[in-house]
Amino acid sequence: MADYDPTAPLTLDANTTDGDANGEYQYNQPDADEEEDDDYDPSSFSFNDGDGDAHMTPDEQQRPAQHVPAQPMKPKTVGGFIVDDDDEDEEEQQQDAAPPAPSQMNGTEGAQSGLGAVAVSEAATAMAPQNTVIASEPSQEDASAPSAAPLNGSSSVVVPAPVSSDTSSSTLFAPAPSSTEQGKQQANIVSATASATPSAAATPQPQTATAAASVSATALTNGSVPPTPTTQRLPHDKVGQLEDRIKEDPKADTEAWRELIKHYREKGQLDNARRMYTRFFEVFPTAAQVWIEYVQMELAENNLRNVEQIFGQCLLKLPNIDMWTTYLDYLRRIHPLINDPDGAKRGIISQAFEVLLEHVGIDPESGKLWRDYVDFIKGGPGTMGGTGWQDAQKMDMLRKVYQKAIRIPHSELTKLWKEYDNFEIGINKTSGGRKFLQEQSPYYMTARTAKTQLDYKIEGLGRMSLPMLPPLYGCAGEDEFATQVEKWRAWLEWEKEDPLVLKDEDIAAFRKRVVYVYKQATMQLRFYPQIWFEASVWCVEQGTPEMEKEGEEFLTRGMDACPESVLLALKKADRVEGGLEKSNEDEVAIRSGEKLDPVFEGCHKALYALYKKIVERLNKEVAKVNEYFANLPPEEEREEQMKEGSDDDDEDDERPKPQTRAEQLKAHMEAAKSPITRAQEELKNTISYLWVAKLRAFRRIQGQGQPNKAKKGFRGVFAEARPRGQLTSEVYIASALMEWRCYQDRSAEKIFERGLKLFPTDEVFALEYIKHLISNNDDTNARAVFETTMTKIVNATSTELEKQRQKCRPLLTYMHDFESNYGDLDKIHRVEKRMKEMYPDEPDVSRFGARYALPSFDGMSAQLVISPTQARPAPPQTVIEQNNDIRLGPNGPYIARSPKRALDDSDSEGPARKFMRGDSPLKGAAGRRMQGHQASSSITTAAPAQLGGFATKNYVPTAAVAPPVVHPSPLPYDIHSLLSRMPHASQYRSTLFDPGKLVEYLKGVDVEGARVRFGVR
Repeated sequence: MADYDPTAPLTLDANTTDGDANGEYQYNQPDADEEEDDDYDPSSFSFNDGDGDAHMTPDEQQRPAQHVPAQPMKPKTVGGFIVDDDDEDEEEQQQDAAPPAPSQMNGTEGAQSGLGAVAVSEAATAMAPQNTVIASEPSQEDASAPSAAPLNGSSSVVVPAPVSSDTSSSTLFAPAPSSTEQGKQQANIVSATASATPSAAATPQPQTATAAASVSATALTNGSVPPTPTTQRLPHDKVGQLEDRIKEDPKADTEAWRELIKHYREKGQLDNARRMYTRFFEVFPTAAQVWIEYVQMELAENNLRNVEQIFGQCLLKLPNIDMWTTYLDYLRRIHPLINDPDGAKRGIISQAFEVLLEHVGIDPESGKLWRDYVDFIKGGPGTMGGTGWQDAQKMDMLRKVYQKAIRIPHSELTKLWKEYDNFEIGINKTSGGRKFLQEQSPYYMTARTAKTQLDYKIEGLGRMSLPMLPPLYGCAGEDEFATQVEKWRAWLEWEKEDPLVLKDEDIAAFRKRVVYVYKQATMQLRFYPQIWFEASVWCVEQGTPEMEKEGEEFLTRGMDACPESVLLALKKADRVEGGLEKSNEDEVAIRSGEKLDPVFEGCHKALYALYKKIVERLNKEVAKVNEYFANLPPEEEREEQMKEGSDDDDEDDERPKPQTRAEQLKAHMEAAKSPITRAQEELKNTISYLWVAKLRAFRRIQGQGQPNKAKKGFRGVFAEARPRGQLTSEVYIASALMEWRCYQDRSAEKIFERGLKLFPTDEVFALEYIKHLISNNDDTNARAVFETTMTKIVNATSTELEKQRQKCRPLLTYMHDFESNYGDLDKIHRVEKRMKEMYPDEPDVSRFGARYALPSFDGMSAQLVISPTQARPAPPQTVIEQNNDIRLGPNGPYIARSPKRALDDSDSEGPARKFMRGDSPLKGAAGRRMQGHQASSSITTAAPAQLGGFATKNYVPTAAVAPPVVHPSPLPYDIHSLLSRMPHASQYRSTLFDPGKLVEYLKGVDVEGARVRFGVR
């Protein structure tokens, strides 16, 4: 192994900039005389084999374009559209210029899918930022152009066949049975395969200006963030404005989606409406109410084939009562029972009821479905109480449905139980009917009690609203969203407590109920990663293959809904890594890396795309501020007005001077950039956090590895991270410490040296570097790093003093502790002098005491007991109660001294309180004693009648007239010490008796039902 030379200069790429916070540099190839496993040199990576964006430095990738605001001028219009002055000169060039290929127009980014505004390529805007973009509504012919791509990536869906005159060929949409239902007979349910549906892909972009055609492919693929296009919509361009809103905020601006769909439906542009529905469901696939609207639109046009395709796309993935009810109504429409001599249509409807109740029959709102099914069976062939086989079959089916319905808490529970009671007594008046009732009564009682509790749990729960993004902490909507989350979790916890007592008798039914609630919760909290995580963890904990598969599906759907969620990505990575092969062979390690890499890469792509979007938003805000100030009148006029107003009276001099135009621009710019900059910093930390997690994962499965090799290891991950940028010092710290702690590789120092140049004022990185050097007994270089970093932090003119103090404190504290333990006195004094200069308000004794402090004891602050007199108990404090009650009322303080009644001191708004009258004169000796007491009172008033009224300002509390309240003597020292060491009562976490729950339970006890159950009269 070659020895590491710390004095050797780093071999860096010529294009590398030391000030770049992303640290892009090359790895040189090993010399011919060196072995392949020579020292790992982090300054020798080369990324020249990658794509074009790998050659770009992060500064070139992330540097925002500098916009110069254009002076306002009256736009030129032709035919009602705004055009540039040089459009006529460019028309001849546009005729000869070939249109750009779709691959050179930034793909679909910026496209409006042919439904709204004309999308302008971002590259074209970068070349000609002053061009004005006009958007107009697409024509019906363009919107109706079909696409060959199948919907949702599938070439066929299971849907009902079109209605025909032959009832024997009628079909029923049948969901695929679960693993537990594979043995059930469903022979009568026929499924058909429909042709591919219209494409959900966006339509090609319309032609753009000549500037877009002249943009080179390099400018479009270099990975840089282009400037935000400046678009100008006409006032009547409603479609373009709504499309801009959707593009800007697709997950939050649901109103724009709904308004644009409504606009197309009102205009009769149904093909455009269908495409908008398809785009909408890519973002909100669980919006049941919108799916129903889509179905109703197709039913209104009698497009039954499209209706069947819609059901095939959403029905099995959407356990929603209203959606399944719509499907049942559709089947009843195409399979009428009026002319059904052979009973085929009734059989289809009956099987549809069974499938429907299997999927959503446990919903709290499923009472109407059970009621409809009971009525459907009652209306079938056969006579209640008859003796034929058809009569007996009808009674058996009805009894089976009743017994299922009375075990589920829903709105029709009580009515169905009464009907079932009448049913059993009516067909069997002997003891047989009573026997069935006694067997089912406990289940009914349990369900009824559970219904009372469940109604309270789900009260106020929004189950049909569109999912919303979780508001940030302290922002608008946080309380409402948190309330919904708490209600969903309360329902889940209630189900997990097993109020229906299903664990012992039917564990599958218990798990089905919990999974159903999790599915309902994820439909409404789609963009809340924690609920997906909790659902996946609970399913996996059940330990069965079916539930583990269900947990994986929750995790996969959650990552589709929240691709930028680090929580779900790391949980998925944990699941994948846990299922990898255990072997030391390179082939196994390579296969493991191929399975694990897509999990991290999917989340990283979403985070980098989000960062790009934030940069675009920042550019927009900066452009708005610049445009606003460019349109203001010249500043000279305002300066003349200030000079004219300077000769006013002296009071004007005390008023703050108005800001100059430059100061106003700076203030507005900071206000616009501050929240976006904070979001950028948070996102940058998140990106680095995920890179560190990927480094650790690949070290576990592939070890060190090498960049650009199949077995890349954590070195290859580090090489991938650096050219993509947006890294913090944590990534460099993690890579360096892995090199040293796991492999004792001297490359760690080279990574630290490189990071020190990239993050010169990062106190976290400097502190880790210092700790690393000290652990290797390199105290000299550790002190040099400390001094260098401190000097750069203090000399940074862009950092405020308070920020400098915050950044210096961890470095000063660590070095003071190190020098106090292992350094000489001069170095200790030098660090303490620097601490005093940095923090002059802190007392000297704190620094001096920290020099000798131990982790568990501070001898300087210890109170030694020299004499027992020092520990004598303190005398009890006496509280003197005053006779006169001073109160605050709406008209000021007053004394409530009336022996008759106390004065109401309410501060409620209303008419002003009248002055309280004086004490009622008492006759005899009592009156003389009262007068004597008033004479000796310290209240100085104008008349005796005011003694009971409002107190004056010279009020002095009267002398003590009541005996002092003597507190009990303090406890002995040993007992007091024991009690002080005992935990507080709030720390008690065991089972507590809750009288409120007991009362609620007793309220739900059905005494009459219990008597029937146990035969008590």
